[in-house]
Amino acid sequence: MKQDIYTDITNSIIHSLERLSLEDAKAPFAQLAGQDLPLNPTSGNGYCGINTLVLWFAQHEKGYASNEWGTYKQWQDKGAQVKKGEKSTQTIFYKRVEKKDAKEQDEDRFYNMLKSYRVFNADQVEGYEAPLTREAGTFGTVEQIAEIEHFIQNTGATIKADQDSACFVPSLDEIHMPRKDLFFEAAGQSATENYYAVLAHELTHWSGGASRLDRKQETIKNMESYAFEELIAELGSAYLCAHFGIKQQGRDDHATYIKSWLTALRSDKKYIFKAAAKAQQAVDFLKQSGRT
Repeated sequence: MKQDIYTDITNSIIHSLERLSLEDAKAPFAQLAGQDLPLNPTSGNGYCGINTLVLWFAQHEKGYASNEWGTYKQWQDKGAQVKKGEKSTQTIFYKRVEKKDAKEQDEDRFYNMLKSYRVFNADQVEGYEAPLTREAGTFGTVEQIAEIEHFIQNTGATIKADQDSACFVPSLDEIHMPRKDLFFEAAGQSATENYYAVLAHELTHWSGGASRLDRKQETIKNMESYAFEELIAELGSAYLCAHFGIKQQGRDDHATYIKSWLTALRSDKKYIFKAAAKAQQAVDFLKQSGRT
């Protein structure tokens, strides 16, 4: 029987999302973004896109302290050995393949082939000392973090503070943010972290503006498309929060979207792949414009 990688990955995320939703319907991804971005111990590079989400889920569910993931051979090359009985986690990559009988002048002579590979967390191996994990700071009030402020300023986004709510307004091409004194400490997350997590969410929405990545920005009347954009923004916020080492806020409106996300995941095996890819594209765009 031929392996369906899309189905395997999607089913694992449905299972994880259902479990996280039972733990806290407000914050299915906030619990993940408190972890550092997953890294490869050999290259030192970070995993991205759908792999970030898959490895975050696995780390959360299995209680791993480390954010490092490598293949069996990569751990051997580091002088470590996977512990007996440990189970791997499936990740993916796209291999660029040339079509048979393609001519050199053909623009579409290459295509991307989806492949999977198995990785193990550093907590699953012996003979390797993982680096110390970063500790997120805590603040009593919203304080400026210079690195993030510099990043935000360089994106060029128009941000209107002292508004009633947080949102991106496509017709005005503006991000609206509440007053900073409306952000409080909650569930181990500081007011500062909550503020920047919300802003990261709105910046992800902003990246999809017509003059930038041109994503379809629907109103809540079209719940299916609206929920998809919210999933992109929530994943984008999670990626950015992990990048800057802050915890992501659990939003009150998540419970509304979780049902739509799960329904879509069950009916479309590529749904989460599409959302994760667009979220990664948004983050890459913001990083490039923010030069961080």
